[in-house]
Amino acid sequence: MKVLNSLLFAYLHSGAKSTNSDEENRRILIIHLFSLIGILITAIAAFFAFLNQNNPLSSVLFLSSLVFALGPITQRITANYRLSSSIILYLLYILMFYLLYSGGANNTGPLWIFMTAPVTLFICGLRFGILNLIIFTLISSCILLAPFDFLLATQYPLDYKLRLISSFLTVSALTALYEYSRETSYRSMQEISQKFEALSKLDPLTQLSNRRDAKNIIEYEQRRLARNQTALSLIICDVDNFKHVNDEFGHDVGDCVLVELAKIFKQCVRTQDTVARWGGEEFLFILPDTSSDQAKVIAQKIHSAIKKSNPLCKSQMFDTTVSMGISTVVTDKNIDIAIKTADKNLYKAKNTGKNRSYAQSGEILPE
Repeated sequence: MKVLNSLLFAYLHSGAKSTNSDEENRRILIIHLFSLIGILITAIAAFFAFLNQNNPLSSVLFLSSLVFALGPITQRITANYRLSSSIILYLLYILMFYLLYSGGANNTGPLWIFMTAPVTLFICGLRFGILNLIIFTLISSCILLAPFDFLLATQYPLDYKLRLISSFLTVSALTALYEYSRETSYRSMQEISQKFEALSKLDPLTQLSNRRDAKNIIEYEQRRLARNQTALSLIICDVDNFKHVNDEFGHDVGDCVLVELAKIFKQCVRTQDTVARWGGEEFLFILPDTSSDQAKVIAQKIHSAIKKSNPLCKSQMFDTTVSMGISTVVTDKNIDIAIKTADKNLYKAKNTGKNRSYAQSGEILPE
């Protein structure tokens, strides 16, 4: 039993990829599931039709069973779930038209058309699914209601035809309502998930990357560094005398200073750079493709921007300054060591008078 379950699971999920969206993998699973159900039902029906000596119906059902198998085969060959789903869906339509035309076994064939509504909407989604169902309903109505039944190989009472069409429209409408609810719920869940994912990466006060996100970016940049053999510079920035600001003016003013500094930092860096709140009043700048000299220029730019923007918190007249430590990562250097080096350079800047930056080559004073 476990072996059978494993084989079934592997079959249903074959073609699903981690790079696909959840919705794409869901559709691939549905394609394989409907294909398997189609193979089994048509093969069993073909067998019973053969026993009842209904050879035309048996042949059509047996051929349909083979064509249903093309869905997953096409998916594996082309990795195109839209093509494989089209094969399954439009084969189902053709089979339903044949059952309407021929009556199937004892004129019960038309009853199978009710399965086309859920299959269509599950495979195609709401908008394209409704379009397909409208076309299917129009063709089916033409077959059933054509004058003198010239498109039918059998006969149905008029009341049966009208009730069949109206029942099918009702089932289709209810299925469309369900699919609309499902898609709406899925989009809402996706938006909430994306919102929480974004919030998990952001510092709630400054709206900069938080420490967790910064570490992920550093790991990515380290892998890129090993591949591209380019420079990566780090700057650790600390707000001077920040404890004094909180103690004298209150934490609301301290928060105001951090928020205004975050705005300045974002203006001073490039789009490919990352500014993160590293902790408390410390910030980390991750600067890809940036040499030590280029990092010094950015540090000088930050000092100048802060000087021009003072006072940052308009309700309190005091100037804010920062101290920064700069470190440049090379391919043979561990990035953790580079962070420690930037941290040591930061304390050198603090110990030599604050309001300055410090790199391996020496200190940088603001203009």
